[in-house]
Amino acid sequence: MKRPFSRRVRNWLTGCVAGAALVLPALHPATAQTWRGVNLAGAGYSSSKLPGRYGYDYLYPKPAEVDYFTQAGMNTFRLSVLWERLQPTLNGPLDDRELQRVQQFVSYAQGKGASTVLDIHNYGRYRGQEVGSDAVPDAAFADLWSRLAQVFGRNDHVLFGLMNEPQQHSAEAWKNSVQAAIDAIRKTGSHNVILVPGIGWDGAQSFASLNGPALGTLVDPAHRLVYEVHEYFDTDASGTKPACVPQDQALARIKSFTDWLHAHRAHGFLGEFGVSRQPECVALLAPLLTHMHDNADVWSGWTYWAAGPLWGNYMFTLEPDHGADRPQMQAIRPFLGRQH
Repeated sequence: MKRPFSRRVRNWLTGCVAGAALVLPALHPATAQTWRGVNLAGAGYSSSKLPGRYGYDYLYPKPAEVDYFTQAGMNTFRLSVLWERLQPTLNGPLDDRELQRVQQFVSYAQGKGASTVLDIHNYGRYRGQEVGSDAVPDAAFADLWSRLAQVFGRNDHVLFGLMNEPQQHSAEAWKNSVQAAIDAIRKTGSHNVILVPGIGWDGAQSFASLNGPALGTLVDPAHRLVYEVHEYFDTDASGTKPACVPQDQALARIKSFTDWLHAHRAHGFLGEFGVSRQPECVALLAPLLTHMHDNADVWSGWTYWAAGPLWGNYMFTLEPDHGADRPQMQAIRPFLGRQH
């Protein structure tokens, strides 16, 4: 769990720019995670200002940001975007300028050998209205993803992050929305990997009990679903405090999800996780990444939260400090590049 994007930005950037048992044959086990990377923030900033002024209220990541992390060995970027900027009117056309910004980022990252998670960072809402409601029916959510699939559906370097931390009233209701999106995506002929999040802040520690019974019944004819979870390691798992829990408690928060993945022959992706620069918190990263590495038959990858120069001195940031690695980046580096 973490605070909504706009609140985190306000707190940390003051003074800155204002089917069950699915078998997935197409996703092969590996000795290392397929996707290893970071969330590059900026495009989803100022969610209260719609559409917002590009270059002032929000920005897309710059090439230099991609360069630093790909040179370090990362191969995946989770790009947070807002639905309302991509599609200003429900069931209407995608905004050409915003779409072009996404395409430019995807193209540059791909040129550096990296994939992009296209993350709709809307918490299960469109202009404040819940997906699955009369105001924003499942068909409208499906329409968005149908249009995006028509643009990116032939590019295996784009992963479809259906929704960031959906705040739906039930997992069963959210399952219906997700299934509608899956069906719409596959109807276009797209075989892109689809990342499926859960309700309850998408927490790894609660996924098996809260989301598993409903989302475990999703059907994907392409067999390329990956379940996305998030996890933070402060006492309430909110991702808002510099202190962290002991290592055994931190690992326990994701092990139940690992067990669920094994039981359902499914694949998982840790879309957000982060620790502060306190040494005891940085020390959690190696055992966490080792756990996913050791369970690479079900863990397909991860993206750390977060990076980008607009974060300033945010406690979790991986953005280099005047060219020098942050402590968290130093801990992550051994898990990048080629692994055996």
